[in-house]
Amino acid sequence: MSGPLDAELWARVQESVPILCVDVVPFRRGETGLEVGLIRRTFADTADEVWCHVGGRVQHGETTDEALARHLRETFVLPDELTDLGTDPQPHHVMQWFPGDLRRGPTYGDDPRKHALSLCFALDLGAELTTRTGGEGTDVQWFSPTGLESADLWPGTQHLVTATLAGAALP
Repeated sequence: MSGPLDAELWARVQESVPILCVDVVPFRRGETGLEVGLIRRTFADTADEVWCHVGGRVQHGETTDEALARHLRETFVLPDELTDLGTDPQPHHVMQWFPGDLRRGPTYGDDPRKHALSLCFALDLGAELTTRTGGEGTDVQWFSPTGLESADLWPGTQHLVTATLAGAALP
């Protein structure tokens, strides 16, 4: 079988095997210091509308840099040079996500859909971001990393942002 899996088989895979993902914490240096860009997203299978990081699964045969560039291009309107990440970029953090029946605690993400391992990257995407029409994000907003507690976030996003920025050793 080649190409995307049908919905039934994909559901069985998600119930059986951890899924490899890449996640991005876009950042910039704003007037108030370091800021992170999060997208407003509605998850079809949960109907939750929340602020979350950018990313998703790595496709079969896709390199990490190709997966990152694809997710960035599908989510934002960006110049090509911002999605040229070089060969074999190394993550700043590795995040683990678990569905409710396997939930592990506050340093892990909650994902009702699947068990996933995410390679997380902090990327300087500049001062302006615009979401792509038809992409998974309906809006983008810049947040202070220390002010995320007040935002309506996807479970685990705050830890992902904090740990990824720490791993990137941003001053």
